[in-house]
Amino acid sequence: MGEAAEPASTTYEILVRGSLDGSLVAALGARQFEPREGTTVLVVDVIDRAHLHGVLTQLHDHNVEVERVNPV
Repeated sequence: MGEAAEPASTTYEILVRGSLDGSLVAALGARQFEPREGTTVLVVDVIDRAHLHGVLTQLHDHNVEVERVNPV
């Protein structure tokens, strides 16, 4: 029998205001992040809408303001 396929993921770029703690970036599962002047860009692979909602909820729970969420 063949191996089960990994669920397809979609990559999102999430722009937030301010800087993020490294432990939060790790908890979000971000594969890349880039602090910029006054903002941080996160690159996150999500498997479905519920996963994306969970990432955004974690940011909200840490009082992080999300400016933009774009699939890439």
